[in-house]
Amino acid sequence: MFNYKIFQKVILTFWVSVSLLFFGVNSLSLVNAKNLMPDFLSAGQLVPLEKYKESIDANKEQHVGYISKLNEKYSDALGVAKARMEKIGAVRATKALEGEILRIKANDTRRSKEIEGAPDYVKKMRAQYDEFIKRVNNLKRSRDGEALYLADRGLAEIQLMLTKSNEIDTALKLRQYREEFKRPPEPKKPKPLVVVDEDDNDSEIDSEPIDPSDPDQTDPPFNSDIDDSDNSEPVLYGYGDDAVRPMTSEEMEKYKVDLGPPPQRSGKGYSALVSSIQRKEVNEITLGKIKLWGPARPRMWKGKPYWTATVTYPTTSLFGTFDTEGMAIISGSRVLEWRYTGSGEEIP
Repeated sequence: MFNYKIFQKVILTFWVSVSLLFFGVNSLSLVNAKNLMPDFLSAGQLVPLEKYKESIDANKEQHVGYISKLNEKYSDALGVAKARMEKIGAVRATKALEGEILRIKANDTRRSKEIEGAPDYVKKMRAQYDEFIKRVNNLKRSRDGEALYLADRGLAEIQLMLTKSNEIDTALKLRQYREEFKRPPEPKKPKPLVVVDEDDNDSEIDSEPIDPSDPDQTDPPFNSDIDDSDNSEPVLYGYGDDAVRPMTSEEMEKYKVDLGPPPQRSGKGYSALVSSIQRKEVNEITLGKIKLWGPARPRMWKGKPYWTATVTYPTTSLFGTFDTEGMAIISGSRVLEWRYTGSGEEIP
């Protein structure tokens, strides 16, 4: 028998969800928006901001590619597992895998309760998927943060030139603009939707409310077509004492003597990194695996300035082979530590 009340509640939930999503996304866009065309700067003075936008766009494109590839591989692996469960008649596991496949195909990367009904080897696969998602997201945040720092350094140089040329009003405007430009976004997340039935006050449509203490739930889902709130702006807050971060323009000036000249790269790579790998100070990276040697960059780590350099190399997972970027923290002619770029975790 057709239940009009249930149908009415489902329709209401759908439209309120759509409205809430639209409002939430647009609110996030407004909060995170940056004015990259301040009218008090000339065309030539806008170059640092133009380069910033180019970097952010390139980082976003790369991030979307990484996530799409990872989701495709994971979804294919889940499909194989689902076929096995159907073959042996494991109804609960089949339903769990169906739910997980639907989420991944919708680009929802959050961990769901459905996965608890899947076989143990699928849970292990999900754990590795979560680790890759975290690494990819952190890499994007790190590169966005670096783009912001580089833009601010360029603006700081322009501010100094304006001050020296006695254009004090414009210099003051630029200083105020830089403060706003570097300020981290304050994302607003829509609350979980709860629709209460007129006859049943305990009825909730959203069976999986967001738990603020659970980082897997507080991170918004990735969806390249709808929600880019987690990836549109660099997240610069949260740098701990142990985090490797870009240097500000003020720090560059302060520590330029301590930093000294950047490490030089030969045809074989950076000598400090090559020696470290040959001494097996890092096990995951071998010289034969390295696909790309990145530029040397000045960084702050534990309150001190260091040069760092990156290498790109492939790592193999249950989902195939993915490029990973590792960063070496250099002191003189030695590598102090190897870290994953972005997440900052130590490379084994």
